[in-house]
Amino acid sequence: MVFPVTEQMVNFPRQQEDFVSLSEREREVLECIARGLSSKQCALQLGIAPRTVERHVENLRNKLNARNKPHLVAKALVGGHI
Repeated sequence: MVFPVTEQMVNFPRQQEDFVSLSEREREVLECIARGLSSKQCALQLGIAPRTVERHVENLRNKLNARNKPHLVAKALVGGHI
């Protein structure tokens, strides 16, 4: 089941996230997270270390001001990053 995500649900100021640029690797990691993969599964798929995936997730959370992974995915969807 897919639920619609609205700006009110993710509660963020659009102006700040409108100027966020993500690297190609950050987008790949974000797509893994959105598909529900663990850091280890994502690392295997991308050919990098799980700790590197976790570091990318941390950077993404900081860039998008997200509280956790689900919030990160919601904000990325609303912001058009994935």
